[in-house]
Amino acid sequence: MKAAATLQITWRGRRVDATVPHLLAKQTFELRPAVDAACKSSASRLSLTAEVVPPDFATLAHLMARNEALASSFIEGVGAPTLDLVLPGPSPVAQSLNDAIATVHHVREEANTDVSVEVLCDWHARVMRSTNLPREHHGRLRTEQGWIGGTSPLDAALVTPPANRILALVDDLIGFVNRTDLDPILQAAVAHAQFELIHPFADGNGRVGRMLVDWILARRLQLVAPPSVSNVIIGDMGGYLSGFTLFRMGDIDAWVSWFATAVSRASQRQLALVQAIDELRARWRVRLLARSDSCAWPILRLLPQRLVLDSRTVAQEFGVSLRAALSGLESLTAAGILEEHSRPVGKGRPTRLFVAPELLALIDVG
Repeated sequence: MKAAATLQITWRGRRVDATVPHLLAKQTFELRPAVDAACKSSASRLSLTAEVVPPDFATLAHLMARNEALASSFIEGVGAPTLDLVLPGPSPVAQSLNDAIATVHHVREEANTDVSVEVLCDWHARVMRSTNLPREHHGRLRTEQGWIGGTSPLDAALVTPPANRILALVDDLIGFVNRTDLDPILQAAVAHAQFELIHPFADGNGRVGRMLVDWILARRLQLVAPPSVSNVIIGDMGGYLSGFTLFRMGDIDAWVSWFATAVSRASQRQLALVQAIDELRARWRVRLLARSDSCAWPILRLLPQRLVLDSRTVAQEFGVSLRAALSGLESLTAAGILEEHSRPVGKGRPTRLFVAPELLALIDVG
């Protein structure tokens, strides 16, 4: 693969070199045997993880989407305590993170349909809805010069393609990601790096670019919940940035090799999380053995499907009275499984809300 091209542009009267990646849609790729083997091993690990997780894995899928969204936002310096995210009355930062979680859910639900310019713009509009990005940039390709790092193209780490090249580059990228004849790990790695080089939006490119990885893994490997690659990136930003730089210079093998390893690590962490939740449920059952409250036992089934519980939710779910539902929640609290919090929700007395702190600790990011 050739190194990205350089195009001289003018920025406020000064000459600057912008980077313009080569088109991908019709390219073929020949990886070194070791890198090709790493891609196949990574894909096999993902498939194996999907097969050995508990039967109710689909009910845990929202936790996996949550982890990916929060980790991806954390990379961009956006974070908040997990408790602030699950309880009502979130701060603007928490609202932004909840938008990211909802968008990852939406992206995964679209894994069976092709990507288009409109789809990418929709993802961007959803994930940036509660950010400080001016509304006119939401869901729209940028119309001004972009860059990565620094305060302007004059001191930037990378000057991205001029705005008049964006649509053609995005169209080409869409043609590439909709292909089904490529190795899935290779495709996800190359698509993500190309997206970041194009930097098609005014802001939020990192988050949308990582959603593209999620979408490709879900689509090509028929995964309900791809592992959180962003969680691995957090722990190896140096390797991530170095690989991205090498990709830009034409060394696709180095980048794909790093990416395949990252996906394998993400798969291992995903399996460890599922197993940790299963072990936590077993410990909860032991704690509850000495208690006879008939409503407390079924409430356990709602965890971790619902991270916040109240008596009304429990009553509706199991067809019991509010008093019986509250009694069950209080039993779980007495057993050390749930923790009570009060939050104002509309007018009237604060609502009594219950969360499982041990579960929140497992899914915390950062």
